[in-house]
Amino acid sequence: MRKWIKDIYTGKAQYLEGETIEIIIEWKKDIVPKDIDILLVVMHLDKKYLSINKTIDTTNEISTIILDPIEKGGYGVDVYVNECKESLYIDSTAFDVAGSHKDSPRYGFLSEFGAKDELDDGDILSMKKLHINMVQFYDWMYRHHNLVSEDDIYIDLMGKKISSRAVRNKIMLCHEHGMKAIAYGAVYAAGRDFYQENKEQALFGSNMKPISFIDKFIIMNIEEKSSWHKHIINEYMRAIESLDFDGIHMDTYGYPKKGISLLDGKHVVNMEEEFPILINNTKKELSRIKKDVTLIFNNVGNWPVGATTCADQDMVYIEVWDPYSSYSHIQSIIKDAREQTDKPIILAAYLKPFRDEGEKAGAYALKILTATIIANGAYHLILGENQGVLTQGYYVDYSKISDRLFNEIRKYYDFMIRYCDLFYDKELTDVSMTHAYGDNMEYVFQGDDFSACGERDKIWTIIRESEDVKLISLINLKGNDEIWNRGKREPRVNDSVMIRIQLVKDVSKVLVCSPEGIRCKDGNYSVVEGERGNELVIELEELDLWTVVVVKVK
Repeated sequence: MRKWIKDIYTGKAQYLEGETIEIIIEWKKDIVPKDIDILLVVMHLDKKYLSINKTIDTTNEISTIILDPIEKGGYGVDVYVNECKESLYIDSTAFDVAGSHKDSPRYGFLSEFGAKDELDDGDILSMKKLHINMVQFYDWMYRHHNLVSEDDIYIDLMGKKISSRAVRNKIMLCHEHGMKAIAYGAVYAAGRDFYQENKEQALFGSNMKPISFIDKFIIMNIEEKSSWHKHIINEYMRAIESLDFDGIHMDTYGYPKKGISLLDGKHVVNMEEEFPILINNTKKELSRIKKDVTLIFNNVGNWPVGATTCADQDMVYIEVWDPYSSYSHIQSIIKDAREQTDKPIILAAYLKPFRDEGEKAGAYALKILTATIIANGAYHLILGENQGVLTQGYYVDYSKISDRLFNEIRKYYDFMIRYCDLFYDKELTDVSMTHAYGDNMEYVFQGDDFSACGERDKIWTIIRESEDVKLISLINLKGNDEIWNRGKREPRVNDSVMIRIQLVKDVSKVLVCSPEGIRCKDGNYSVVEGERGNELVIELEELDLWTVVVVKVK
């Protein structure tokens, strides 16, 4: 049938409890007739939450449908055109309602704040369509040790010309579109000029030379008794007070893990012990000036998560580097962090294939990694301004993806939001390694080569369950290897597979869904008697790149 809709999205990246919801529909030009009868259906998982019949005048080409406040949760929005007494599906979007952005932090980035960006809102609007509700302002500052410039135009340490008006306008736009603006600020980086005047605040190596990073920064001593400790907290406070940022991204470099201080006598500083103290003191001081302030700390290379997880930060943020190279490593990072906290987990895992191998190889790497992180109940910092994708740790050198890939990956983010009550259910426990394969017969997969740990050329099964729900993700790695930061090709299609699940409760519902189709459908299943009692037998006619099976029991 004809494609009626040019685009459909929501007015904000996320809605808070009590807010009205805007569904925005952009119509294609030259639609005939101008008055179109539509049916808009809001779904919560597989249940219809509400529906609206409405006659739309498409003359203005943009229609906004207002929904009354809705209770917390993730929702899908399906739009149908009523034609010849039939409702024909044409497009979908999604939205979520939360008590706070901290409940479900989808992290993006901005790194361009030149004069040309002062009136540009395209980057914020594109992130809104990905439901990004928290934006890191990367390298916005004047100096790492002196964050806020008094000048309208200033040159940062890397030589970029920054407009303070652009920074302020981007913060304002974030707020208008339901996003929080988070200021990047390294915890211990200072320019050489600052070091020359404050040598006693530095950290030294065993050769008693100051520790440097990329020959531009000197690493300062974050101990509480060091003047730097109070200095950097004051800089964070100044950023929030001066520019109305909503929080701080406390960056680290993963090195040094230990250093030597000359304060009060020569002694070793263990950064793993000092980071939590700095985090706690920062949160305490920032909370004095902004009640709902957000604090994020960068655990580079998954270090030192054990020490910082319980500190007073709002999320667990982990930047992934080698030797965490495989999909199973991604899963174990999330699983290990989840065992220590119920805070949201964000992984910064950058995809160099976009830079080294081209968009096609990068596209499948992005889709598989996105599926991996969501299926394991975490969030991914990878996408941001101007349809940008991060390929390395210096965000300014991001790559831009095509409109086609952007729209394809939007489906994955819509899928994440529509079913967020499943993927981010804190009651779910990962049983992938203990309930399937070998002598484990609770879950049996038949019809292809399967793996519990994301092996090359197999279908990866991720199993999470609670008392009432079994959530099974099948990620198709057929034709691909297990290295997440390597280019991928389109997985080989699988015609059909079978899943057999041991039952101790009655089945109330089996659902099958995928970001390629988005809307869930009833699964084809039966209950049969097996050697160990009743078994649920589910037949899947074909697998997409990522197929999700939901089993509800009672």
